[in-house]
Amino acid sequence: MKKISFVCLAGLDNFIDPIIEGLSDNYSVRKFIIRAQQDVYNAIDWSDIIWFEWANESTLIGTNYKGIKGKKVIVRLHGYEVFSEIPKKINWAINVDRLILVATNVLNILKTDIPGIGRKVKIEMLYNGMDVDKFQLKIREPGYNLAWVGFINCKKNPVMMLQILQKLVKIDPHYKIHIAGIFQVRQYDLYLKYMMKELNLENNVIFYGQVDDMNSWLQDKNYLLSTSILEGYGYAIMEAMSQGVKPVIHNFYEAKDFYPEKYLFNTVDGAVEKIISKDYDSKEYRDWIINNGYTLENQVKQIKDIIEGILK
Repeated sequence: MKKISFVCLAGLDNFIDPIIEGLSDNYSVRKFIIRAQQDVYNAIDWSDIIWFEWANESTLIGTNYKGIKGKKVIVRLHGYEVFSEIPKKINWAINVDRLILVATNVLNILKTDIPGIGRKVKIEMLYNGMDVDKFQLKIREPGYNLAWVGFINCKKNPVMMLQILQKLVKIDPHYKIHIAGIFQVRQYDLYLKYMMKELNLENNVIFYGQVDDMNSWLQDKNYLLSTSILEGYGYAIMEAMSQGVKPVIHNFYEAKDFYPEKYLFNTVDGAVEKIISKDYDSKEYRDWIINNGYTLENQVKQIKDIIEGILK
């Protein structure tokens, strides 16, 4: 049985456990959490196939390690990595068999930054997959509870979130934003709490910190508000839609490649219109995930095909 090591920096392994479980019947699979350079070497030495989760520091170390010669190598690049210099230093042409991307917008950026990347390594587009069975459909209707999920940083655009809430509260003071996520930048902590006071929104914003059980947390939510300026796909959006929560998504860079335009907004007023609208169909949101193949089952099948392809 071929041995596959999943290599991931500490704290960034939240997307790979379902994949490991899905591959375990066909391969001997181990997850290596990287805290030191030697951990990368140990993962490579143990395995026949190396999966680098995120094209970051561990991938840079691994693809330049002499012990990787003769191994089969897969790198999955999610998104944030393209805004660093690391992808330019990865040994694509010699030591990587497949580069997996999760979104076409990431591919476009990568092609600009690394001309000819498609000639150096074969690229596969593999969208994120949801374990839909973990999220039970609940038929919902318009209400007042908005979920906002993710690390609180500039990419997630929390300033727009507050502006949308401020307009909603003028319409009806019952509207609330429920935030699942932690501050990554202290400036946003200071700014958001200051503006909540200035806009008289202190009773309309609830911070939960890191939420592990999204299934339970989403139970009383009516909308998933995404204000991001860029997403690889948006895992939180998929989780919410799988439960029947209405998505209200900022038209981030190439968002139309992922979502129907009816779920997208360009302006604060556009978001407000979608939230106060009576147009609401929980079953439609979940069916859209399933019918477009954004399921864990489909994702694992595609990954198995990729692995078998590089072993031929």
